Amino acid sequence: YLCSLFIFLEPKWHLEFVETKYNSGHQLSDLIVNCWYFLNLMYLHILLFMSVLGITDVGMVKLGEGLQCLQTLDVSHCKKLSDKGLKVVASGCQKLRQLHIAGCRLITDNLLHAVSKNCLNLEELGAAGCNSITDAGISALADGCHKVKSLDISKCNKVGDPGICKIAEVSSSSLVSLKLLDCSKVGNKSIYSLAKFCCNLETLIIGGCRDISDESIEALALACCSSLRILRMDWCLKITDASLRSLLCNCRLLAAIDVGCCDQITDAAFQGMEANLFQSELRVLKINNCVDLTVVGVSSVIESCKALEYLDVRSCPQVTRQSCEEAGLQLPAGCKVNFEGSLSESDPSVDRFF
Repeated sequence: YLCSLFIFLEPKWHLEFVETKYNSGHQLSDLIVNCWYFLNLMYLHILLFMSVLGITDVGMVKLGEGLQCLQTLDVSHCKKLSDKGLKVVASGCQKLRQLHIAGCRLITDNLLHAVSKNCLNLEELGAAGCNSITDAGISALADGCHKVKSLDISKCNKVGDPGICKIAEVSSSSLVSLKLLDCSKVGNKSIYSLAKFCCNLETLIIGGCRDISDESIEALALACCSSLRILRMDWCLKITDASLRSLLCNCRLLAAIDVGCCDQITDAAFQGMEANLFQSELRVLKINNCVDLTVVGVSSVIESCKALEYLDVRSCPQVTRQSCEEAGLQLPAGCKVNFEGSLSESDPSVDRFF
């Protein structure tokens, strides 16, 4: 028995498998073939298969052979998929613009070579957790795909500066979002390349990239002062007040920043914000586990960031609900302050930024 939801949107057809259940031995690839012949889906543009565990390379091969107009494919967390099936998709679906393969751990550089060769209009690649991808694969992708706007290779811990520098140079002004969470080999060279080439960068996630230091972040703050909106750099342990001060004083559109567990951050990071020639747009500030921070620094933030909606000060021993009340701090209307709870706990209203 198969239970699925089909959504057709003209003129861009959209097929989404929301929930799939099937009898033992019944392969989802059979469904794809049947859909094809009976519904004539050769003009399908969008196909979403997130977390459909039964889909295999057999199904992907059928897709690649028949859906020449496909522009968006999401097979995130389809854990049985490998290069074999998706290479056929890359070869047959040359109009592909968005490809999401997060959590497909069998994927290697071979797929990125195929994408680079065939999908020249690719704009978005989500490959978080595909930890067999290396610098060679990212460099190969850059060789053919020059229009990449969004790249997420978080937790691809074999990717470092060579691959990121190459994609930064090639994609240059088109790149607006780059997510490198826990890519431990990424360092200052990557950030300098982004500062040099990617003047329209809006979102940068580098949490856990522990070799990144102030000098490159300050260069980025100056280069992307008119574009940068979201920056996550928690656990970047070499980051100090200099980086945060430069970002807050130069990036006029900055809406969310996370420097959690950057234990060199102090009150000095927020000094001078009142002298900014622009009104801060900061809505989310995560400074949890910055142990040297006091209510003096929080007061500076409140005075300068009137749009603030969320402030995370968990595990800041000198910033408590009681100390803030005793100091008479007046928070912006509607601003949520998170004083307590485990650092592993997340807030969906904030996670959407990062």
